[in-house]
Amino acid sequence: MKTSIITSLVALAISVGAAPLDISGGKLSLQLNIDLNQAGFGGNNDLFHFTSTHFIHAAPEFVVNGTTPTGGLAGALGLFNFGINSHANMICYNITLHNFQGDFSSPASSATHIHEAAVGASGPPRISFPNPVRFNDDPAVLRSVGCLTGPFATGLVMEGKDTGEGFHISQIEKNPAGFFADTHSSLALPGAVRGQIA
Repeated sequence: MKTSIITSLVALAISVGAAPLDISGGKLSLQLNIDLNQAGFGGNNDLFHFTSTHFIHAAPEFVVNGTTPTGGLAGALGLFNFGINSHANMICYNITLHNFQGDFSSPASSATHIHEAAVGASGPPRISFPNPVRFNDDPAVLRSVGCLTGPFATGLVMEGKDTGEGFHISQIEKNPAGFFADTHSSLALPGAVRGQIA
C-alpha cells in the first residue's frame, strides 16, 4: 500500500511538473507548483494580488439610521481589512470586532456588510460577510477571515432584487468614499460599529 501511494505521488509529480521529490529519511516531501493561468491576477499569476487594499477603523459614533446618529454599540470597535482584486471581482477580508455584545441581527443573510452610502447616510448592503466568531480565549474578540468572489448576494431583497445583484467589486475602487463597512447587533439594529472605506 505504501509503495503504491509513493508510486502514485511520483507519477503525479512528474505529470504536473512539480519541483524535485524528496523521499529520503523515510519521509516524503513534495513541492507542487500550480499555474492557474488566469488573466487579471497580476503578471505572476499571484492568487492574492490586490488592485487595492483598505484598512477601516469602525466605531459606534459613525453609525446612523437614515441620517440620524444612533451612537451604535457603546464600547465596541471594529477593524475591517480588505484586499480587492477588481479583475477577478474578488474581495479578501480580515474582520475583527472588540467588545461586541448582543446577537448578530440583520434581515440580510449575515449582519456584517459593506453598504453603499456616503458618510452620514444609510444605504443598502452590497456584500454580506460571514459574521465574526470567537477565535481565541478572549471572549471580547471575534474574527472573520476569508475571500469572496462575485456574483454577490446579501439575502436582502429590495425593489424585487437582491441588493448584491449586479454589484462588482470595482465599484468600491471607483468611489471608496461611497461605501462603508459595518456590523449589526440585536442591541444596536442600525449598526454596532461603522467605518467609511475612504
